[in-house]
Amino acid sequence: MTVEACRLAAHRTEYPQHIGVTEAGTYADGIVKSSMGIGALLLDGIGDTIRVSLTGDPVREIEAGLSILRAAGLRRDYVEVVSCPTCGRTAICVEEIASRVREATKDIRKPIKVAVMGCVVNGPGEAREADLGIAGGKDGGALFIKGQPPRTVRGDLAQILIDEIRRIVS
Repeated sequence: MTVEACRLAAHRTEYPQHIGVTEAGTYADGIVKSSMGIGALLLDGIGDTIRVSLTGDPVREIEAGLSILRAAGLRRDYVEVVSCPTCGRTAICVEEIASRVREATKDIRKPIKVAVMGCVVNGPGEAREADLGIAGGKDGGALFIKGQPPRTVRGDLAQILIDEIRRIVS
């Protein structure tokens, strides 16, 4: 109903619209509902400001709102971390590394795409759009930076990637 009402208002008026899904619910359900409603409108070019309503800490509403704007392609001021869904060839803990990299780079306001891939078989190819990334290997990983040949790295792969990101943005 919210999406239909906003679309109707957009077609009938020239007024700016503040869009959001009221009473979206607890965090997980609220994120999905807000993303669907707000995202659909933003992709239609509707909406001048947004509001995400979640039960709990209002800081999470702001984070969710930024994520929606970023997913819609309206904000490019962050480190985007992409990762593979993992398979039998996965040689590293993709989820842990991706989460650590995302958390450690939240303060960076530059458009950088970083890939965390589980294996060196498909990783570099799947991550070809990334500016840099890591692909898991037997005893470490391959660090790849756009325009350079991959290099073998060993140790704390998340920290290696974080350090490389910080070097690039400095």
